[in-house]
Amino acid sequence: MGRSYVKFELQGLKELMNKLEKTKEKGPQLVALVEAAAYDTNDDAISNIQSNGSVDLGGGGGLLSHQSVVELNGHSWEVVNSSKHAPFVEWGTGKQTKVASEETEVAAEYKGPYPGTWDEFEQNIQAWMKRHGIPEQKVVTDADGTESYINVTYYIMISILEKGLPARPFLYPAFVKNRELLLKQAKELLKK
Repeated sequence: MGRSYVKFELQGLKELMNKLEKTKEKGPQLVALVEAAAYDTNDDAISNIQSNGSVDLGGGGGLLSHQSVVELNGHSWEVVNSSKHAPFVEWGTGKQTKVASEETEVAAEYKGPYPGTWDEFEQNIQAWMKRHGIPEQKVVTDADGTESYINVTYYIMISILEKGLPARPFLYPAFVKNRELLLKQAKELLKK
């Protein structure tokens, strides 16, 4: 799998612009609203990342540095997160996967195993553990006084594989919020 990312874009802007031919003076204002909505969506996605615990994702880092707005042309923008972790944070993994109905087509592209090796998974978990002060091994004493060690890294990895990780949506809620606001603002503009 190549570079993975989560993106959302507003559809139908070109058709709307064509309908506005009669009122050309409102076209640039509408384009400005769309651009502002893209940047507002990006800002809200960043706030969501910070508030839902997705900043620290192991050795792969967080999502913040991968969050951006990409201008496609003079009247269309994409809000993207290019981290390979983004789809798995947005929708969760395994038994804890949650996908909104309008996202199913996009989410289906990421169904399947995580894009990485066992060693990369282990390194990410160990990096996360180190930053959170969690030891890689734990001493356990049996009833007879015998000490043994538990590989905490391996235990966390197996737990993630068995239970999955919960969905922590950051981009979709930002998109929905700003899409509704944009539609409201566009209707107001067109009433004038």
